[in-house]
Amino acid sequence: MLFPYDTIQNAINAASTLIGDSLFLDDATYTITSTITVNKSITIEGQGAASTTLQMPDPGVNIMINITAPNVIIKNVKIIHNLSLPASTATAISINNSIATGIYIDNCTISPCEFGIGIKAAEFQISNCSFTYAPAAPVANSYRYIAIYNSSGVSIIDNNTFVSDSGDSRCYFIAVTNVAVNSGFFQGQLLISNNTQAVSPFTLRHLFDMEEFIGSGLQLFFINNTTISEGNVPILLYGGNLSIFRFIDAIGNNVQNTVGKGLIGIDNGYIGTTDIYSSNNVLANPSFTAPWASATVPSSSIVGYDTSVIPTNPSLPFATCYWLLLK
Repeated sequence: MLFPYDTIQNAINAASTLIGDSLFLDDATYTITSTITVNKSITIEGQGAASTTLQMPDPGVNIMINITAPNVIIKNVKIIHNLSLPASTATAISINNSIATGIYIDNCTISPCEFGIGIKAAEFQISNCSFTYAPAAPVANSYRYIAIYNSSGVSIIDNNTFVSDSGDSRCYFIAVTNVAVNSGFFQGQLLISNNTQAVSPFTLRHLFDMEEFIGSGLQLFFINNTTISEGNVPILLYGGNLSIFRFIDAIGNNVQNTVGKGLIGIDNGYIGTTDIYSSNNVLANPSFTAPWASATVPSSSIVGYDTSVIPTNPSLPFATCYWLLLK
């Protein structure tokens, strides 16, 4: 049966506590003035990202949508967190349940002012989405489209596009950050695949930036991703404990390597080691720019390290086998 409600929050409040209720958004535009709390397993579905918009104008609130339940699906909507003076933790979609599975964000356009999707979950999938910077968001601002604080199962970020805006080297597509303060832990499989930097007014900072290394046995996959204008290394492992990885796969990626740091860069120190598997990656610039040099054995442009701050070559071994992601 269909029941009409005057606000999205009222519809969620009225939903069953069982998995399976759906909220269909019929209006063209919803102006959100307070946080939408999604504390039930529910599907929130619009008429398409070009037809259904959820927008939060100034002054707004820090969190636009707060998901605390498992088995939540958001699809076919445009979400604009349009704050001109956002707090440093302003987030369009916050997923805040470290044991939650069944989290899906699909076929959405997401326009943040600081963080697009902040994820503390066991398993999630973000697919077929377009990420753009919010129109009123500040210039020369560093922002993260996707921030991951915890992942312990099979998590997938696939077939998304994103625009680098706000200024050169300001845009992070994916950042692993604030892990410790969120009691986060990384294990299982994390797949970053088929994501593309769209034509952008400014250079990208990182496709993927990992700043905290808490976990064990993490299988990290980078498959068929494309960047077109970079201001830094596409994939950064910053001060990494490489021992948390079971392995790192890099397959079929196409990047510029404009700054000559490699496809994957290790900076600000490291400890431990991990196997690297690489196949069919294309770097428009296949060389390193001093003080960067190859971090693999044998030498390659796939992983580099900054010799000015890391005195010992990480000497990461290339693996002789291919790991298949099992879904």
